[in-house]
Amino acid sequence: MTSIFDLKDERMISAAKRIVAMREDGEGWTGIRDAIFEEYGIGVHRSTIQRWYDSTGYLLNSEELDPSSASDVSDDVVRDLKTYKITSERDFYKHKYDLIMKQRANHEVHQEAFLKAIDKAIALPKLKKSVYKPPTKGIHRGETPQSVVAPLTDTHVGDRVDTDQMYGLNEYDITLFNKRLHGWMTQVINLTNLRRNIAPVDELVIPMLGDMISGDIHEELARTNVENCMLQMMNGAFLISQAIRELSAHFTTIRIPAVVGNHGRMTRKIPSKDKYMDWDYMMYQWIAAFCKDLDNVDFEIPKSFMHIFEVANQRILIMHGDSISGGGSLNAITSSVQKLRSVIQYGERTGAEDRFTGFDSVMIGHFHRIDEYDIGTGPLLINGTLKGGDEFTTSRLHVATAPKHLISWWHPELGYLGKEIIYLDKYDKGEVMFHESELPEIWAT
Repeated sequence: MTSIFDLKDERMISAAKRIVAMREDGEGWTGIRDAIFEEYGIGVHRSTIQRWYDSTGYLLNSEELDPSSASDVSDDVVRDLKTYKITSERDFYKHKYDLIMKQRANHEVHQEAFLKAIDKAIALPKLKKSVYKPPTKGIHRGETPQSVVAPLTDTHVGDRVDTDQMYGLNEYDITLFNKRLHGWMTQVINLTNLRRNIAPVDELVIPMLGDMISGDIHEELARTNVENCMLQMMNGAFLISQAIRELSAHFTTIRIPAVVGNHGRMTRKIPSKDKYMDWDYMMYQWIAAFCKDLDNVDFEIPKSFMHIFEVANQRILIMHGDSISGGGSLNAITSSVQKLRSVIQYGERTGAEDRFTGFDSVMIGHFHRIDEYDIGTGPLLINGTLKGGDEFTTSRLHVATAPKHLISWWHPELGYLGKEIIYLDKYDKGEVMFHESELPEIWAT
């Protein structure tokens, strides 16, 4: 459809005059639009006609226009519109330019002020390189003795982990247990000596948390174990006793509280009664027998599945962890601890023995990982395993952790200070340091 503003001939002039005449007669814009279309064949919106009339058409009232003058008027309108558009665009971009220049000027002013401030600033003088010297007694070294707690758990003595079936990720047997046990002992000594640079450390506690032998509770273990359960127990006891003997020369006192696990049980089903009838229990008793002449080593071997010992004015609950259902999730573990806390508090109200006075912290094994949770009064520490991952954990559970243990530090006033991790498989290529037991036919000879 042709716009009336694009016509510059007699027909446009005639149509324009018709619009003016109809408007002077009071005709509305809709009627004018229809008449122009019907009479001249020019289709144009009523609002367009109105804008043209308001800007230009009213001039037709003042003089007789010929086609050339009307064309000039139309050209003037178009020229004015273009001029207005260009002027508007110029003002718009000028405003943006002024704004950008203002922002840049402010940035340069701030940058200049900042650089001047730096130039005028006084630099801190360099210090001489510090050379570390072990602290001596006095203000730089604490006088309050600390205690070290180094659990030993989930050693699974006698288990055989085949490296080919593990895709080369791990292997385990009696020889590797021997090497990793010596590595554990060495790191306990080394880390304690480092700690002694800041505080005296005279006491070592070694909670043994169960699953010390592989056991035969599963058919495949009974078929693939290196030795039978009795020899697993005897070899493990003899090797661990040698580690304790070495440690006894580095500490004033060593205490060994011990609870049984689940791999050493002597029944297929998990027992609730006589749970201590376990190869772990027998191992602990043999370790105590081997260490009977070490006068600074004491044992606590309860028949209960759990036990509480004190260290640095803290009460620590130990248990293996197999009594916790839920696959070792945070909710399952903390829920079990909360329930045990209420059970022990119940014992207080019944007027039971002094051991029923609650606990501050918890240590467990069983889950073969290093972990720590805050239970309000202290930490809940999960210890690792000397064995590492095996065929069951990788193929059925799709999990495996490196052979590692934790060591923790305790202060009589501050309580739990923190833990460090001992990585044990790095000793796999080392020498065998402990003697394996060579039992005669008659043990008493």
